[in-house]
Amino acid sequence: MSEPDLRVIVGLEMEGRLNTSDEQLIENVKSALRRQHPQVREQEPQDDRICLVGSGPSLKDTEGELVQLLREGAKLVTVNGAYHWCLQKNLKPSAQIVIDARAENARFLQPDVPGCIYMLASQCHPKLWDAVEGRDNVWIFHTLNHNEEARKLFDEFYMGHWHGVVGGTTVATRALVVLRMLGYLRFDLFGIDSCVMGDQHHAMPQPENDHDKFYQLKVGPTSHPEIHRTFTVTGWHCKQFEDMLQFVRVNGDQILCNVHGDGLIAYALQCGADLAMDEV
Repeated sequence: MSEPDLRVIVGLEMEGRLNTSDEQLIENVKSALRRQHPQVREQEPQDDRICLVGSGPSLKDTEGELVQLLREGAKLVTVNGAYHWCLQKNLKPSAQIVIDARAENARFLQPDVPGCIYMLASQCHPKLWDAVEGRDNVWIFHTLNHNEEARKLFDEFYMGHWHGVVGGTTVATRALVVLRMLGYLRFDLFGIDSCVMGDQHHAMPQPENDHDKFYQLKVGPTSHPEIHRTFTVTGWHCKQFEDMLQFVRVNGDQILCNVHGDGLIAYALQCGADLAMDEV
């Protein structure tokens, strides 16, 4: 049986690349496995509503909506730098998810928040695992599903009983898959924009992205050119956007997902957009 065609942006093919060498990734995996943290595993459906918070610039405009949902009982899950943004707003994460393999991302795991679950990909650098050493709730999940050497390590360590997490190249889409595996079905996404707003690529400083190349992405349904909008994006924004649309296509009949804010993902899902991209 042939694999389904999951391309979602007509006329544009994208390829995601990791920001760390394969050799370093394998060393990271070996180190992570030795720490023997419990795996993320598939769970029965859960009733809780999840507010998944990324670091996109729309956070400043949607803070009130986020706070209201949390007051109504939703659980707060953060990724990367959104952890710090929420703590600065006195919002306590129930979980923090990180997949990036670079050592400097250990900063996304400080300070320790009692009761927070820390879910790290096995490809994360040893410094990230050092940062969560001794904490009560640390889980591991596996994203290098197509790397043969990594698969052999997983098979040997778990005697074939391991669970891969698919879902794209950025932490936002992988986090959705992790949470879906854990049984959650209702998601409200905040700060997951896939675009630049004004001159901000994140809601807080993230110098790793200060020198990204910008593009213009025109978004709107073909039949209604009068409502087309143009968004400023980077290459990784576009790939995240594609990954998100793929996630919705595959899982859309199983979940409820509301994207807050006025970013690219929110607008495109609202209007069923066709896309064209030009470099600035």
